[in-house]
Amino acid sequence: MALSLVLANSAKTRFGVCSLMYFAQGIPRGLLSIAIPAWLAASGVSASEIASYLAVIILPWAFKLLSGPFMDRYEYLPMGRRRPWVLGAQLGLTLSLIALVLVKDPVEQIGLLMILGVLVNTFTATQDVAVDGMAIELVPDLEQGRLNAFMGFGKTIGWASASAVSGVMLVTWGLPVTAIVSAIVTGLIFVAFLFVRERSGEKILPWTQGQAASVHGQRRGFFDVFRGLNAVMWSRVSIIVLLIMFFDGLVAGYGHALMPIAAINLFGYTTPQWSQLVATMGLVGAVVALCAGPLIDRFGAKRMLSVTVALVAIHAFVLAQTQHLWQDTGYVRVMLAIWVMMEPITMVCVLALAMAICSQAVSATQFAIYMSTANLGSSVGSKAYGMVADSTSYDQSYMLLGLLMLLTLGIILLFRHHTPDSEEAPS
Repeated sequence: MALSLVLANSAKTRFGVCSLMYFAQGIPRGLLSIAIPAWLAASGVSASEIASYLAVIILPWAFKLLSGPFMDRYEYLPMGRRRPWVLGAQLGLTLSLIALVLVKDPVEQIGLLMILGVLVNTFTATQDVAVDGMAIELVPDLEQGRLNAFMGFGKTIGWASASAVSGVMLVTWGLPVTAIVSAIVTGLIFVAFLFVRERSGEKILPWTQGQAASVHGQRRGFFDVFRGLNAVMWSRVSIIVLLIMFFDGLVAGYGHALMPIAAINLFGYTTPQWSQLVATMGLVGAVVALCAGPLIDRFGAKRMLSVTVALVAIHAFVLAQTQHLWQDTGYVRVMLAIWVMMEPITMVCVLALAMAICSQAVSATQFAIYMSTANLGSSVGSKAYGMVADSTSYDQSYMLLGLLMLLTLGIILLFRHHTPDSEEAPS
């Protein structure tokens, strides 16, 4: 294992490795949150059950903040500050995907599917916290917008490709085979990350040569971590970011429940057709999001996020008010495609906004709290759609989605991040 890549020494390595790890995060999402809900809808499972399934499996992402303090407190510095956590979480993700072979009939075993989905997402969310903390510590401020674009690109490629392949495999071979294939891919990514170091001179594995090179090697107690966190979390700008993250997640969760159910039950899509549409437009959105990175660096995450959210709100209102065109296959495909495409663009802007105000001293915990807030909102949003699905028409559901987007936009406009050198930080 003499060959290694060093994150601290190369921007190309940072961009490539972080994109790859986000790609790995996208695989369980493509399977669990995109392909399987459409498959369940096509199998006759009710909207409320599908929404509840989505609300439950996202919960590890809502509580991933619990892993942040452990990462800030416990380190094995000879292998890097975050790298051991990334390796452990990636291995756990691979093994938990294999455990999905226990689900022979997801329609009848939806309870077991939920439990294993929670396990898969627990390891995925832990990997996410570790990678984010590693990125915040090793990436210069001027690279953050572009890095978020690359990570968003990697994650979108992950869930887009996983959803497309899973949509076909679920119908053809069932969940066990689909789960094994997913596990093989995440296992290969685990092996690839073995050859990555955070800083020069660190160990590849505990029994190989190397020594600690981290400049953040001071061990701190939980009290110190939370004291530092308390100093930055309750500022006005941080509270506004918390609100932005929650409502952005709320809208996303609501849409994740609404869109596949509408595609299958209202617009007549099959599971593979919906999965392939998500894959195709997810890739388009990933490319657009990648191009948005330099724009975020230049114009600021707030401006870019405001424009993106406004466009999604307009899209929802237009879809709600054009019910007479819902029989037009081309129109429906375009409107669904636009919604899928906009998601990775919005995600990149939101991540950049939150990352810009994080303190390096408690980066893993602080950023995990922001992202956990968004994911809690996603769980609430999915459950909320399940609660209103049986009592509202689809046009009313889309109108509500648009109203939620307008509320999110109003909160974004309250965001102000002042620095000594600029009026507003160009996240």
